[in-house]
Amino acid sequence: MKSALMALSFLGCLPDTPPSREVEKPTFELLSFEQYKAAYPDIRGMECGLEEQFDTFIHVYGVTFAAMPNTPVPEIIHAGKVWAQLIDSDQNFVPDDPNIYEWHQRDQHDGKRVIVILVDDKSHDNRFSRDKRAERVWMNQALRPGHSGVGHSRDGEMDIAVEELFHRLSEAYGQVYADAFWIPEIEEFERSTRLSRALDKARGMDRQSKPVNGRWVYPKQAWYTYDAVGCGWRCQAFEYLWMGWSTNIGYHEMLTRAPDVPRGKGRPGGWAEQCHGEWKVANREQFQQIDKDLYALLNESGLTIPNTIPYGEYGGQSVLNHGYEVEVNESEGAFVINRAEGRTLSFKRGNTYYFDQSLASNTDCAFLFSTTKDGTHGGGDSYQMGVTRRGKPGMRGAYTRITVPSDAPDTLYYYCTRYPGSAVDGVIKIISASD
Repeated sequence: MKSALMALSFLGCLPDTPPSREVEKPTFELLSFEQYKAAYPDIRGMECGLEEQFDTFIHVYGVTFAAMPNTPVPEIIHAGKVWAQLIDSDQNFVPDDPNIYEWHQRDQHDGKRVIVILVDDKSHDNRFSRDKRAERVWMNQALRPGHSGVGHSRDGEMDIAVEELFHRLSEAYGQVYADAFWIPEIEEFERSTRLSRALDKARGMDRQSKPVNGRWVYPKQAWYTYDAVGCGWRCQAFEYLWMGWSTNIGYHEMLTRAPDVPRGKGRPGGWAEQCHGEWKVANREQFQQIDKDLYALLNESGLTIPNTIPYGEYGGQSVLNHGYEVEVNESEGAFVINRAEGRTLSFKRGNTYYFDQSLASNTDCAFLFSTTKDGTHGGGDSYQMGVTRRGKPGMRGAYTRITVPSDAPDTLYYYCTRYPGSAVDGVIKIISASD
């Protein structure tokens, strides 16, 4: 879980124009490079070769999400919605902390920490890393395949996108509220903040301590014992803040398992148990008792810090674009959407919905709509209004998309041509744009 920040800058890529302060309600609309550059001309770096690496962009509360070709669209939307929840946890389309929001507005103009990238595969990742122009851009963590899990948190699986995007938010808090959250450089022996002092207590050692024989040796009373020696002082602080924050909001305790671990191998508190070797606090009650300093910083500092689990479900039907992860239960011939089988969905006329069919179980099982239950298996036709498809089901980046027409019927059904009966309970209720 090491936080790997890549230092880049957008210097000289765009004329000096003032940043916008107006709060823009996110729509999570996917834009091409040319569309994005035209929509956000004040963002530096759009002339630094990004179009050669990325083909899809969305903008969410002052941050650009740039995705490489074949990145599943629902993963892009999900990452954007996780970020939106971190900025606006009560989901009223007003940033919780205007200082944090305005910092991002200035930052996208200054071109220091503008982009979060979504990587398609290792070859694309390596090619981008070798591009010397990338050295002129400051970028946060890349979200790599599997990092951005639509529906994973609800299923108890650790969603790495939540952690990686929280690390990005932590950087903003360190810049805006330096006395509380700034992490002094290791050489700044005389400088400390509330976070650095809490970290020293939790580790039972200060920033001048060094690994012994290639490993950290923590005192018995330490409760934060992150053991990766490659994780230096500032990295340790970012990971420590993540552990405390995720425990404080209940995320740490509710997770049953690590990423990519099947549901059947998870158990209540399984993630907290797995992390015990580096964070010995299992739940919020223990957090309040054991780590009084960090608990007070997160809850009693007077700052507006996100306090809800960001599931990536931001805005409900009030936003225009939505994404779903699709699997196929081959033994029953049924679609599993965001980890739930036989879901009844709600669509709003005018909104757009993407169904990612990248997972191998989707092979030869196109995601189709019909006005008839079980579609063509039930004697009906495939509903085509507003529907487009990309790629081949079972291949990365494949999806079915529907923009719900204004005259859509009140009920649709989803089904698969390969499996009769796959539409059992596969119902979509259509609501009007005014609802």
